[in-house]
Amino acid sequence: MQQFFTPDIDLTSENYSFIEVESKHITKVLRKNIGDLLHMTDGKGHLITAKLSVVSPKNCSVKLLEIKEIPAPKTAIHMFVAPTKNINRFEWFLEKATELGVFKITPVLCDKSERKHIKHERCEKIIHAALKQSLRAYAPILEPLRPLKQIAVNGLTLMAHCDDSPKKSLKDVVNAQAKCSILIGPEGDFSKAEIAWADAQNITAVHLGSNRLRTETAALAALHTALLMNQ
Repeated sequence: MQQFFTPDIDLTSENYSFIEVESKHITKVLRKNIGDLLHMTDGKGHLITAKLSVVSPKNCSVKLLEIKEIPAPKTAIHMFVAPTKNINRFEWFLEKATELGVFKITPVLCDKSERKHIKHERCEKIIHAALKQSLRAYAPILEPLRPLKQIAVNGLTLMAHCDDSPKKSLKDVVNAQAKCSILIGPEGDFSKAEIAWADAQNITAVHLGSNRLRTETAALAALHTALLMNQ
């Protein structure tokens, strides 16, 4: 099933018109015709079934037939992740995290970060493509890139690092914790100053096992563990 992402849809209206890019995809790639059904989501918990009423490469329109409201997930994991030097690896994380059901992603700048900038709009497009592919009803929130020490620390917050200081197992800490935030550092790990800052903020230090993982692997493993322990 093909799902379209329509964040601007007015659910009180009977009709919706697609932008030209989506209209081309509907006509040239999917080769849809008048009367065919399309499936859409606004990324805010609504799954919409609609029927094509106008088919044109520049403007396809549909009539809304059914709107199904999906309950919000009970588990909300906020990932703070340092973008990787190779941006492809960070973008891979964005895609896979969306498929798994991440709630929010905040890219962070750390002392040892080699990448200082990301293309926010491109990152959002990757997230939205993954949302459509995975047929999810809720789009993750992507926050702007910000320095680590400027993040808001709320509720259970965890920092995964490779320092020799004492750490707890992630799976033990997140068990039955439906809402939490997880911090994952850059390729060179968090600095000792950042680890000390986290400790002063009552952020819990955790480990993901005995293997050394890449940033994007660690982030995805941490997310999956947190989601799995709360199913």
